Amino acid sequence: MQKLVVLQRAAVQIIHTLLPLLAGLFIISCSTRESVVRENPAGYSRSGSGSLGVAVSQPKAYRIKQGDSVDVSVWGYPEFTTKSMVREGGMIIVPLVGELMVDGLTKEQFQQLLKQKLSDYIHGDPRIIVAIFSPLTQKVTVIGAVVKQENFPVLTEVPLVEMISSAGGSTPEADLRHVKIIRAGRNEDPVEVDLATALENGTVEGLPRVRPGDTVFVPKTENAVKQFSDFLRDAVLLFGFFSFVH
Repeated sequence: MQKLVVLQRAAVQIIHTLLPLLAGLFIISCSTRESVVRENPAGYSRSGSGSLGVAVSQPKAYRIKQGDSVDVSVWGYPEFTTKSMVREGGMIIVPLVGELMVDGLTKEQFQQLLKQKLSDYIHGDPRIIVAIFSPLTQKVTVIGAVVKQENFPVLTEVPLVEMISSAGGSTPEADLRHVKIIRAGRNEDPVEVDLATALENGTVEGLPRVRPGDTVFVPKTENAVKQFSDFLRDAVLLFGFFSFVH
């Protein structure tokens, strides 16, 4: 019984010790997040959890140009399937439809144009699938604590923030102070970027840019507040158990 009393007192002491620390961590965490949102002049949004949202400035949509290969398929209508090279003058040929001017169009604009042309042959809303391949197109892979881990086509260097935004933004548990850019085909150490500080200071334009073929890794961070909350919860349960026994 004396051992139980000693353990009970120890649990109470742990709770009393952790409560001020937990409160302090919570206040610091909240104030840091508020300052990031308030002092971020770069135009990029961060959620209340501190994650990076979709940037105001999105990568420009790719526009079809001469030399690109355009694949077209219409769900349920194989007669319209085609693979066509954009010829000089910006034209491609679609079966039954004929020549279409596509130079300078985005994929979405081309889909709308094709939908209008197909209305003479197909009733309703056809499902049109378009894939555009450029001889210069390469990919950047974004993985880790982002909404959508995926490969993204790029033609040239892209700002780091825009690549993360293309992946839907970072998740709440993302550690934006230790984002890594892994260079493709080079014997280089990964480039570590403190994106959180750059967002706070409005200096994102000075960050290293992502090159075609690179991989962007956004690590997860340990949530200190949650860890201490879980520990406190366990201590309370332990205290309740000892009280019941006593």
